[in-house]
Amino acid sequence: MYQVETVTTRHAPAAARAELWSATVTAFQGEHRFAYPVPERFDATATRQRSDRYQLVTWHIEQEQTISRTRGGDDLHRLLFPLSGTADLRLGGEDHRLTPADAVLLGPDGGFTLRMPPGSRGLVATLSRTELPAGHRLLDLARAPGRVLALMLTTLVDDRAALDRRGFDAVCGQAAELARLVVDDRDAVPEQDLAAQIRLVVRRHAADPDLTGAAVARRVGWSLRQVQAVLHREGTSPSALIREARLDLARDLLAHPGTITAIARASGFHSIDAFEKAFRRATGATPTEYRHHPTP
Repeated sequence: MYQVETVTTRHAPAAARAELWSATVTAFQGEHRFAYPVPERFDATATRQRSDRYQLVTWHIEQEQTISRTRGGDDLHRLLFPLSGTADLRLGGEDHRLTPADAVLLGPDGGFTLRMPPGSRGLVATLSRTELPAGHRLLDLARAPGRVLALMLTTLVDDRAALDRRGFDAVCGQAAELARLVVDDRDAVPEQDLAAQIRLVVRRHAADPDLTGAAVARRVGWSLRQVQAVLHREGTSPSALIREARLDLARDLLAHPGTITAIARASGFHSIDAFEKAFRRATGATPTEYRHHPTP
């Protein structure tokens, strides 16, 4: 049996919409906790494709919603990722921002909190009868095999009206195998390669004033704790690495025309004061002094 059903709150009374949506998510995904900043204005639509083995749900919400789970409620694995926009995920005490290039594989056990902003669109696939590792995993969908996995699942959504049970199960089974490959690919990254990848990300994005250790972790597809551990074994930290990259960028910019304020901004510093203090600590000179008498 293969079924497609759509549930929308659009035609429900305003006072009942949040309750209807909570009941829908519970029916589709099991017990969770829900938070709605403005329940009477909430509006959302979900479409579920399912067979006896697999389930695929897409959602579109018009107002912000937060959903959380404190512990496992079943023996299912769920693969979740945004189709557009972002979603904020709290997992194991750490915060992550998911984009369409990121996915999270939620294992049967353990809690999480997912905040979806207004206009959020996303997909969650239930991969129940697969040999996937325990625990939660953040996965990279920006490159193969993750990119192929995302394409496979979104194609199932686009072609849902033309599918039957056999075709749906066959593609979902292949998606489960690909999910395992993505997990294996992520887990197999040697630590020295991860350290090099972290340094590359920091160098490329040093000029971004919002670059933080958590942002670096999201870009490499690992948790902040793992990134901190790798860098700690190299005698540094995410914040020190970011500061070092910004100062290197500033040194290069000081060799060219431009005000100190503009250089501070172009180097990723939030203020001229923070830039000058960091620069003096690192070089023993002010940016102006360094410009006139550069040192190696």
